[in-house]
Amino acid sequence: MLGFEQRFAIGVDVGGTNIKAGIVRFDGDSAVIVEHAHYPTDALRSIEEFMQYVTVLSKKWCNRYPSVQSVGIGFPACVDWQSGLIFTPPNISWWNSQQFALSSELYHRLRLPVVVDNDANAAALAEYWLGVGRHWKTFLFVTLGTGVGGALILDGKLYRGDFGCAGEIGHLIINAQEPLDTVPYRTGVLERYVGRDAIIERARRISTDFPDSSLAVQCDSLDVEAIGHAALHGDKAAIAVIEETAEFLGIGLASAVALLGVAHIVVAGGIAGLPDRFFHAVERILRLRALPALAEKIEVVRSTLGNTAGMLGAALLAISPAR
Repeated sequence: MLGFEQRFAIGVDVGGTNIKAGIVRFDGDSAVIVEHAHYPTDALRSIEEFMQYVTVLSKKWCNRYPSVQSVGIGFPACVDWQSGLIFTPPNISWWNSQQFALSSELYHRLRLPVVVDNDANAAALAEYWLGVGRHWKTFLFVTLGTGVGGALILDGKLYRGDFGCAGEIGHLIINAQEPLDTVPYRTGVLERYVGRDAIIERARRISTDFPDSSLAVQCDSLDVEAIGHAALHGDKAAIAVIEETAEFLGIGLASAVALLGVAHIVVAGGIAGLPDRFFHAVERILRLRALPALAEKIEVVRSTLGNTAGMLGAALLAISPAR
């Protein structure tokens, strides 16, 4: 149970595609986003522009809600959450610093405490306290979007590991035969097979074999939502895309389960909006490839907080970073 007296916090969820921010009211065991905003990540061109965006938005909300006492930010990178130091994010092209003290830089502008953590860590906390994760003490949290992130709740606590980014399932190597990329640590990893760009590229490839598919018509303007919609209406190309994506994710999850021994997996992010067929296929592959002693006990569920998990988690960090 959260058990907070009424208080407000700002939560900023930074993604590879969009930045989502909200002013969150905590009261007892509930959390409500009372205002929110979003901005395309690629519309920014520098760290300075990012800080300006957060500063202007935060000051506006602080004027409107004077009781705001802190800001939380979930960021898609390895983060030393105690110092607020961010290391190079893999999916933000304009971020040109290998290490950046975001927490202290924003504090100087806002004169408010700023807590920064990995975005999946923040979302996992929200899922544990406010979402489907309330039912379990231990689970693996997976975010599927532009990138693929992950976090671990172990025995009721967020496990960050020695470097602040434990649970990064997107960087599991699932194809060791792939030729080394110019960025070796991203070669053959799960994110390259189930991230947003990979799914769209897969749809373009598969749709060439189905000229009557709606995916072939939309080839130059495809998005994951359209693929999911087409699959719901029986489009064979879209179904093939979902099945192939699910196979890669199921393989990655089987490796994670073997290492962690978790029985529950919560999936969030934009790609989690794919139809139930996707989740059924993931579970089928996972049970096929997992250790027999674990296979039938594993449950894969969709986040109940949806795209709000990151905002809520970041705000939760802001008022109670020790969680």
